[in-house]
Amino acid sequence: MNPEFSNISKLVEAIGTRTVKELASDTSNIALPTLVSARVAIQLATLVDARPICRIEPIGPGEGITHYFQTVTVPATNWEQTLTENSNLTARDATLAGPYATILTKAVRTQISDLVARQSAWNTINVMGAAHGNGLNRAINALIYAQVITATTTNPVATGTASDAKSTNYTYANLLESLGAVEDQRFRPNVFLTYPYQAAKGSGGAATGFYPFINSNITSVQFTSALQSFVSTGRISELFGLQLYVDSLFKPTTASADGAVMGAVMQRDESIGWCQAGDVVSEMQRWAPMVGFEMVTSVTGASKIIMEPSVSLLRHAV
Repeated sequence: MNPEFSNISKLVEAIGTRTVKELASDTSNIALPTLVSARVAIQLATLVDARPICRIEPIGPGEGITHYFQTVTVPATNWEQTLTENSNLTARDATLAGPYATILTKAVRTQISDLVARQSAWNTINVMGAAHGNGLNRAINALIYAQVITATTTNPVATGTASDAKSTNYTYANLLESLGAVEDQRFRPNVFLTYPYQAAKGSGGAATGFYPFINSNITSVQFTSALQSFVSTGRISELFGLQLYVDSLFKPTTASADGAVMGAVMQRDESIGWCQAGDVVSEMQRWAPMVGFEMVTSVTGASKIIMEPSVSLLRHAV
């Protein structure tokens, strides 16, 4: 067993019969915040966590409020050369470049009155951990998705008609076009980010998202076989070699708007960056004015698009 989980199990066993107030009143006040942090981590693991899509980098000590994602820009032409006997190769220096991300702290704060603190600590840990985990998951993913949709210049793939105020879903042809566009930039796309469902918008519009995309092809013989895993389990891990991330938080305000992003094909560890200072932390303190305690869970980090040419957005025509 992982030593970390073994220690958590011992903590759970030790507090099983104790109340929140008893634990929070201890001089050390360590067990309760530690277990809430552990429950937050479990909750993040059960949701769509967008961080694995990213190049994850630690925020170094003394780095301040910005983080630099370094990249190497290679000249488009004349990088490679043919060696001529008795001649020196011409130096072709790569350029070190990259974007800066402004670091933010996202936090969830909950008040626990003494009345609530009289109940089992284990119940509170589960409820607070799940709620704080949901909040931080939404905050982290929103920061990452906001960067994904900025990749609009190199590989956009359009669906629908510009200014028609009518939603049109992406197709297999659009998805394959995005794959080709990213590979044409000499990247290896392996992630497809989209959302489950949005109702049709505009007169004559179509429902958009991953489930309408599946529904429009599930009756075709060639795709029924290909989507056998989805038919039997409701899950599909990969499509055309792309790992699927289907998150309702990625849904646009309205898919009928010009430029509305419905999906993104990208390369893991290359396209988008996420930097983070340490792990998710929970803290608890006495707050006398409300006759109870304050529980705060926070994470400090930032996201930034790193290699825009490695992203292709499936979006409504502009």
